[in-house]
Amino acid sequence: MVACRRSLGALHDGALTRYMGVTVATLVAVGGYGFWSATHGAGTRPLLPVTAPAVTTFLALVLASGAVLLFHGERLTALILTGVVGVVVALAFLQFSAPDLALTQISVDVVTTILMLLALNLLPKATPREESRAVRWRDGTVAGLAGLGVAGLAYAVLTRDGTSISDYYLAQSKPGGGGTNVVNVILVDFRGYDTFAEIIVLGIAALAIYALLDPALKGAAVRRIKAMLPRTESRDAHPLLLVVSTRVLLPLSLVVGAYIFLRGHNEPGGGFIAGLGVAIALIMQYIASGYGWAAERMKVDAQSMIGAGVAIAGLTGIAAFAFGRPFLTSTFGYLHWPVVGTFEVASAMAFDLGVFLTVVGVMVLSLAQLSRVARRIDPAPEGKDAMDVPLERAASGATGREG
Repeated sequence: MVACRRSLGALHDGALTRYMGVTVATLVAVGGYGFWSATHGAGTRPLLPVTAPAVTTFLALVLASGAVLLFHGERLTALILTGVVGVVVALAFLQFSAPDLALTQISVDVVTTILMLLALNLLPKATPREESRAVRWRDGTVAGLAGLGVAGLAYAVLTRDGTSISDYYLAQSKPGGGGTNVVNVILVDFRGYDTFAEIIVLGIAALAIYALLDPALKGAAVRRIKAMLPRTESRDAHPLLLVVSTRVLLPLSLVVGAYIFLRGHNEPGGGFIAGLGVAIALIMQYIASGYGWAAERMKVDAQSMIGAGVAIAGLTGIAAFAFGRPFLTSTFGYLHWPVVGTFEVASAMAFDLGVFLTVVGVMVLSLAQLSRVARRIDPAPEGKDAMDVPLERAASGATGREG
């Protein structure tokens, strides 16, 4: 019993780096044993020709990844470099004719980068260096071996022939799911249960963000964050050009989001990409006009939106029971309108609407909680937001200066 307690105390010390280190080291050891104890040969599939754009993007990926290691202590620099890596991955998806994946990747990259920028605004600009040189070399060795193992595994799989279920999806996308966008049909029809579980996990993650940031609204956490904030701030916190452009583009962004949502079953798009696009438009309001201005005008209950999204997706699946079909079985048909003409309607659109609402709700809830923390720590004085200075006060100030 004593030995057990000591072992648990040594392993479960609350350090995330230790947990990740043990997990990754175990994976490397098991994978290395499997590699060296088995027989293996060269792949049979021919390699693609090496082109100048491919080499350029690959070098950009390698340089950006290496620069993250060098400048990881500078949080803003590391975040920008990580965004470069995301853009290169999106370009790779485009190269291999995967526009849906490219749109998703670039949207996730933009949303993640902007959210991280908003979060870093409440933290010091640099990460304190606490690890010793020996610890850094140890962690670097484990990470390098893991990277080489994953790269070798990917190379071994991609250079070998094998059977794939992709031909089935390509053949059944239209007759079975009613859509020509195979990726979207897979997500909302053939593998709709996976997507349903994913949006539930996404909603739980948003609630976890809400719970984790709630202590920062009171007590010692507020004082600690205030002490970490920089002493000097920009004199032009809300540039007029950025404020005007984001407010003008907001309605257009919402229309584009609706367009991407409606076309998703037959063209690149869908509820997830549309939700990320709308979330980007909302996030830009926070960046341009400040936490306070945007939070006061955000009249949407994010938690209700997440619940509604999950409920709509679930009810769409339950509706199949009324027709004696399994959960989340979809159907489609054609409507004939005098002016519009003949167009297709799929029940999966309701499921996709649930995905859209969940994604937007998650982003809004994260933004709302960040804005609450920011306003608690640094309340904005009256008239600080751009384009919101009362005209009477501005006119009286000008008269005073003339006198």
